[in-house]
Amino acid sequence: MIKIKLTNPQNVKCFGGLLITNQYGLLSDYSIELTNSNDYDYEFVDMDKFIKKGLSIEESAKYGIESMSKKTGDYFLFHGGGATDLLGAYEVFTECDAQFLFKKALMTKDDYKEKTVLNKWWFGKGSTCDAGYDIPQDVYDRIKLTGYTVCHNWPHMQNLQPIEDKDIDVCAVYMATHPPGDYNYGVETGQYYTRHRQGGWDELEKISDKYNIVAQKLPPDVTQNVMKRSKIGISPYGQCEVCYRDLEIIQWGGLLIKPDMSKVLTEPDFYKPMETYVPVKPDWSDLNKTIEKILANFKDYEYIIDNSRTKLVEMFSYHNVGRYWYDFFANLNDIESE
Repeated sequence: MIKIKLTNPQNVKCFGGLLITNQYGLLSDYSIELTNSNDYDYEFVDMDKFIKKGLSIEESAKYGIESMSKKTGDYFLFHGGGATDLLGAYEVFTECDAQFLFKKALMTKDDYKEKTVLNKWWFGKGSTCDAGYDIPQDVYDRIKLTGYTVCHNWPHMQNLQPIEDKDIDVCAVYMATHPPGDYNYGVETGQYYTRHRQGGWDELEKISDKYNIVAQKLPPDVTQNVMKRSKIGISPYGQCEVCYRDLEIIQWGGLLIKPDMSKVLTEPDFYKPMETYVPVKPDWSDLNKTIEKILANFKDYEYIIDNSRTKLVEMFSYHNVGRYWYDFFANLNDIESE
């Protein structure tokens, strides 16, 4: 039995997939135990213990390095955000004794070289904190996926039941304007978030006279009703590329249109173009042509809806989370995987 101590068992942002898997009793099925005692094999350190986004990146790194210098035993760092960015975590990871850095989403090693706003590639360039990393291979090999994404935090969404009669052509029901005052390392993030999300709405406005389109922020219950009634659902990037809305649209029986996810590595490896979603360019320049093509031949795309729902239920099983960590520890400890 591998014993794991979480520095903060209430940190759902970092450990949500593990915590829910454990609630279902499935970690113990794979010889893994979460413990609060000091009798543990590995400590999982949540990002709050080594990152402070309210400081400059230099000050945050200093805080994290000093904090981790006090750690003893074997420990792993968990960067809890769902995005691919490494900012704040990489600076600490390369200067401390953590064996691994875990994230819910990654890019390839070479994709990290380009400097972008807060190391978020879809934010573009030009901030006071543009960051990129030329990561040595031996370091990249120790940056791992968690085996779960933000979508694992809402298990009830896997039981949504679609309806056949859909009277809405396209829904884009999300928050487009980020409230001001959210600063990461001295950079106000709302402008980049808003530029991308509002851009989707701006494009849809151009075809709003041709189709029944709902593009606005709505109360949660109304949002669910609109998604259930929609043939197509659009899910933009936000502070991260993956969004629980992806799961909702699919489970309600809609066709998911999403900015291209080919840069994004996740476990499970769910995002397959024209298999589980229809990709568009992140700048939305081909969104309307894509929608027009789909709605003119909707039956030709129904296989994606069926396949995405099947794959979602299959891939987002909490058994898979348990198995992922069993295999990780089996490889780490040279234990034969059964």
